[in-house]
Amino acid sequence: MYIKKIDFQINTLSNYSQIIDVRTPDEFNEDSIPTSINQPVLNNLQRKEIGKIYKEDPFKARNLGAQRVIKNINKILSRMKLKKSDNILIYCWRGGMRSSSLYMVLKSIGYNVAMLEKGYKSYRKYINNFFENDIKTFNFNVLNGLTGTGKTFFLNKMSKFFNVLDIEKLAQHKGSILGNLPNIQQPSQKRFESLIWYCLIKSDLKKKVWVESESNRIGKLFLPNNLFKKMKEGKVYKIEMPIKKRINFIIKDYEYLIKDERIVRKSLEVFKRFIPTSEIEKINSFLKNKEFKRFVECLLKNHYDRVYRKRNIYRKTSKIINLQSVSDKSFKFLLDSLKT
Repeated sequence: MYIKKIDFQINTLSNYSQIIDVRTPDEFNEDSIPTSINQPVLNNLQRKEIGKIYKEDPFKARNLGAQRVIKNINKILSRMKLKKSDNILIYCWRGGMRSSSLYMVLKSIGYNVAMLEKGYKSYRKYINNFFENDIKTFNFNVLNGLTGTGKTFFLNKMSKFFNVLDIEKLAQHKGSILGNLPNIQQPSQKRFESLIWYCLIKSDLKKKVWVESESNRIGKLFLPNNLFKKMKEGKVYKIEMPIKKRINFIIKDYEYLIKDERIVRKSLEVFKRFIPTSEIEKINSFLKNKEFKRFVECLLKNHYDRVYRKRNIYRKTSKIINLQSVSDKSFKFLLDSLKT
């Protein structure tokens, strides 16, 4: 049977109404093509089992694999409820037996189906090339400011009017020592890059993309080098705000830390490397006595504000915008300021 194979391109997502990833759930969860759905022809345990047998007896492994695949494809067909009009793309790790097995069944039924040449590996090669070369065609505006000035809050509202790349949202992290989100695990580095790419290609390519003044590391994840370079070249808009207003917003934004002080105390061990012992004692005392405003103020003055002024790489400020709070009213003022 002739197998229709295609290379991954920027228009691949729009060309197919169904993109099916037949790899295991573990492989899919590490990274996958955006918009694809996971319909494994072998589950995690089955792939591990067959791989172990293959080392000793390839024929026996293929025989057992075929039995497992046939049963799983039957489940896929009953579960997916595909339409005859669907334009279907199938991929596995490198365009081998797993994807071809489902391809042949769907093709024989009469579905319009194609297979991704070299599978996920070709998609990953495309993503690497995007961040090596294509990212250089993008231009950025940078929202800058001290911790607590509501940069993420304002970016979220700006997304209704502008191209916005919310890096912290994609990274599932607030980008600081206390930035871990409760009960939420960060994506893999590969998944993070896929999410960034998908967000960027949905943008209006003729217009600049707004980002926050991130460092190159967000929790355990890293921004692709050329993306970070382009961000540093962007036009910078700096938010300035009274410290009391910043403290109020931080307490509201990090409410989950107040509810579980164990997370804070664990992070304070890291702060000991940067903050004098006498100030750490004050910070611990404020936390113990639930003096949260003084606790936040002490952290800002002894760490966050100092680090910002020392390591701020977005120094070419184009405009300073003075806001009085993190609020809808301030956002309206921000929008008006961007027009002038």
